[in-house]
Amino acid sequence: MRRFRHYAGKLNLLLRLIVLLFPILNAPGQTTDTFASESTSRQKKFLFYLHGGIVQDQGINAVSPQFGPYRYGGIVDTLRSFGYHVISEVRPKGTVEIEYAEKVARQIDSLLMEEILPENIIVIGASQGAYIAVEVSWKLKNTQVKYAIMGLCWEYSLDYFSKYKSQLCGNFLSIYESSDGKGSCDELLKNKLCKSGYKEIKLAMGNGHGFIFRPFPEWVQPLVEWIDAD
Repeated sequence: MRRFRHYAGKLNLLLRLIVLLFPILNAPGQTTDTFASESTSRQKKFLFYLHGGIVQDQGINAVSPQFGPYRYGGIVDTLRSFGYHVISEVRPKGTVEIEYAEKVARQIDSLLMEEILPENIIVIGASQGAYIAVEVSWKLKNTQVKYAIMGLCWEYSLDYFSKYKSQLCGNFLSIYESSDGKGSCDELLKNKLCKSGYKEIKLAMGNGHGFIFRPFPEWVQPLVEWIDAD
C-alpha cells in the first residue's frame, strides 16, 4: 500500500504538470521535453526560447535575404541536447508582444506554483523575442528567474524600455555581436534595483544580426555555462 501511494503521488504530479503545460504542448510548432519523475522534474531547468521576428512574419522556414535561413528547429534541438526542458513555439503572424509576454508570465507563474525553483526557469529572447523576454521580466517581478537577451539594444529599444527599466527584475545575461547594429544593453540592464545578477558578452563573429539565426557555439556555449552556473 505504501508503494502504491508513492507511485500514485508521482503520477498525480505528472498529470498536474501535463495539464499545466497542455496549451504549450499542443501549440503549433512547439517542442518540449517530457517529465520523468517528481524529483527530476523539480530539479530540471525549464527554458523558454522566444525566436526572432522573421519567424513570426514568415513561419518556421523563414529566410532572410541578408542572413539566410533562420534555423529555429536547430536552435531548439541544440538547447534541448543539454538536457533542458525546452518550451518554444512559432508565434503567429501579428502577435502582439505585450500580450505574448503576459502568456509566458502566466506559464512561469504556474511553474512556480508547482514549486519549480525560479532560478531553474530561463527565458531566452532573440531580437523581437528579446523584447518579449524583457516585458516578461517586468510582468513577473521575480529577481531569481533568468533572462538571456540577444540582439536587442539600440536607440529605439533603449528609448522604448526607458520608462520602466528600473522595474525590470531577474538575473540577466546580454549577448550581442559587435558587427550588429544592436549592441550593448548596459544602459538598460546594468541598474541593480530589481536584479540578482547581470552579465554581458560581446561577440566578434562578423555576421551582424545573423548571429541569432543559428545555434553558433560562440553564443550557445557561454549561454549554457551561465545557465548552469551556481
